[in-house]
Amino acid sequence: MESKNLTRGTQLIQLGRYKEAIPFLQNAIAEDPDNWTGKYHLAICFFDTGEYSKASKLADGLLHDMPNDPDLFFLKAQIALRQDRDEEAMEFVNEAISLYPYSADYFAFKSGLLLNKKKYEEGLRLVNEGLKIDAKNAYCLNIRAQILTKLDRVEEANETVENILFDNPEDSYSHANVGWVELENGNNKKALEHFKEALQFDPNFEYAREGMSTALKSKNFFYRWYLKYSFWIAKQSSKNQWAFIIGIYLVYRVSIKVLSASDMTYLAIPLMIAYLLFALGGWIMEPLSNTILNFDTYGKYLLAKDEKISGYVFGVLLVLGIAAIATFYFLNMEYALVLGVTFICALLPLPRGFLLKSKKARLMGIIYGSIMILTGLIGPFFIDMYTIGIAVFIMMMAYTWIGNFIERQ
Repeated sequence: MESKNLTRGTQLIQLGRYKEAIPFLQNAIAEDPDNWTGKYHLAICFFDTGEYSKASKLADGLLHDMPNDPDLFFLKAQIALRQDRDEEAMEFVNEAISLYPYSADYFAFKSGLLLNKKKYEEGLRLVNEGLKIDAKNAYCLNIRAQILTKLDRVEEANETVENILFDNPEDSYSHANVGWVELENGNNKKALEHFKEALQFDPNFEYAREGMSTALKSKNFFYRWYLKYSFWIAKQSSKNQWAFIIGIYLVYRVSIKVLSASDMTYLAIPLMIAYLLFALGGWIMEPLSNTILNFDTYGKYLLAKDEKISGYVFGVLLVLGIAAIATFYFLNMEYALVLGVTFICALLPLPRGFLLKSKKARLMGIIYGSIMILTGLIGPFFIDMYTIGIAVFIMMMAYTWIGNFIERQ
């Protein structure tokens, strides 16, 4: 006779209520320590509630009893991916495929890993193999749409999107994924519609929530162009990315020399700021987008408290920085220039500090940014302004290295 706890736990899993299923499954295992199904379902629940170490430990125990079970290797692959261990994820899914080469989901998962590695052609070949097994597999179709978008095969991507929604009209993941595809193709309105549909089916779906937030931010002209650049640069190989960035830097250096030789040095500072905004865009884009959403009628409701604060801090610093630099140009006040440079440089650590997850990291980021501002405000009264300006600039550049350490705290 099947355990009532196991039956109830299984029902809750089918309803997507993984956290509630855990105690029932634990009770089922307590009743029968050899309950393989109960342990497997419990591992699934731990995985879906983010307790990856517990899920992995259970999966390892089950593999000891059934070393040739492909689903266990697939579960291990999914856990490894969530923990950013892509190479291990690839090894596990390869093992799952070798044991059972008839699961479309396995091929879709491996294609997703290849998509992350920018091996688009190989990923497309594999996902097509998965579709030969199951022509209507939603996982395969969603990955295929993403890969075709990266390959700029827009018509094929759109055709795949139509197939996805025809077969899965009420699937939140499919709508969210189609939303991201539309967003990358520049169809902002369509993207918003799909994210809205996804959130109607699952209001807590983070993938759709993030997409909705990004689509709303892209209403802003500057963010829209930055998003296009982000999608474009993400498609490039690491070699091409570096070539592009170095090329931009060389153009910047030549431009500075030309301006200096032409007695147009007054344009050097705006050019320097524009270059820094481009080069460090990845560090400031999230706080900037939060600033945009703070003033959007609907977008502000997508922001958490810390995201709102980050957006307001970024907006205030940006306005103060621009005002101070304008004051320098109109009134020739060197102190205003130092303040302008300080406020602009503080855009990196201070607003970002409010977004860090751990309390320790958040405090360190906020303190670092505050020290930069105090240095710019008070420093010129004790040391020459040029030295203070250089010091603040060096602190900003140092943060691009120190920040990685802070964010790991």
